[in-house]
Amino acid sequence: MNTHDGKIAIVTGGKQGIGYGVAKLLAKRGATVVLVNRQKASDAAAALGNGAIAIAADVASEADWKTIASEVESAFGRADILVHAAGIYPMATLAEMTSEEWRRVMSVNLDAHLLGARAIVPLMRKAGGGAIVAIGSDAVGMVTPPGMGFSHYMASKMGVIGLVRALANELAADNIIVNAVHPGITDTEGASGMPNEQKAQVYMQQAIKRLGTPADIAGPVAFLTSDDARFVTGQTLVVDGGWMRL
Repeated sequence: MNTHDGKIAIVTGGKQGIGYGVAKLLAKRGATVVLVNRQKASDAAAALGNGAIAIAADVASEADWKTIASEVESAFGRADILVHAAGIYPMATLAEMTSEEWRRVMSVNLDAHLLGARAIVPLMRKAGGGAIVAIGSDAVGMVTPPGMGFSHYMASKMGVIGLVRALANELAADNIIVNAVHPGITDTEGASGMPNEQKAQVYMQQAIKRLGTPADIAGPVAFLTSDDARFVTGQTLVVDGGWMRL
């Protein structure tokens, strides 16, 4: 099913986890993928094939986004898809959290979405339109236990919802759709340090009683970046096995 033939797709956080799961499916469906990661993911890009390239960049840096846009324009002349999968989720209570920690979480988890849109939307206009997907989190619907220390993460992911809705309105005239996918706990490298008992507590509350996988998230992202979703914008799709009903 080559739903993405000829598309140029930029995926942040693309070296592993959800980002790489998305990149693999988009490449399988015909897209040429640009993997953006803090450490250049050349081997991962080579494994994707179909002309994939890797760019090393900090998604929280406006200067790095200008570099990404320049390299993509030089290599391909345009961009069709932008998937923001990069994110961080440290834990710190209000008393423990420093201003620097707050700012770093907000810069990676929220600011990067705005910076990416600023840099890449002009390349989408050249293509005659495009699709942006933000990877959020269903944690925005969760009542966190006292002392969990998730306030900066929750605030950043709630901000993503608002930004997606606003950009959907602003960019519709350019034939650019903007949506969010909110995964639950997913079986990735990032979740490997979470105790198995805690993971089980979560997925036993789900309708589908297992951890999600990157492939589970990649399918909905592929839909939202395909021509089948041209009339879908400003939406948040929860993909968590039926844990949260947002």
